[in-house]
Amino acid sequence: MTLIFLLCIAAFTITRIDTPDYILIPITTVLLTCSSFIDSFLLGKTYKEKGFITGIAVGLIFSCLITLIAIKFGLFSFNEIYISKICAVMFAGISGGIIGVNI
Repeated sequence: MTLIFLLCIAAFTITRIDTPDYILIPITTVLLTCSSFIDSFLLGKTYKEKGFITGIAVGLIFSCLITLIAIKFGLFSFNEIYISKICAVMFAGISGGIIGVNI
C-alpha cells in the first residue's frame, strides 16, 4: 500500500515538472527502498517477532514486483543498476523489519 501511495505521488510530481530520464532511476530506487522499509517496519511492529524474516519477505516481494513489471514492459536488463536496486530494497526491508520488532 505504501508503494502505491509513494509511486502515485512521484508520478504526479514527475508529470508536472520536466524530469530528465537520468533522474528517474534514482527516484524509483529511493521510493522502493522507502516503501520497503515502511512496510516491513509496520509488519515487524505488528507481529513483534521475526523482523529479519519479515524484512526479507517484504524485500523479496518488492523485488519480484520490480522484475515482473520490468519484464512486462520490456525494460528488464540484468546489470549493475538492477542488482544495486534489489540490494537496496532488500537491505531496507531487513532494516525496517528489525527496527519494527525492536521498537
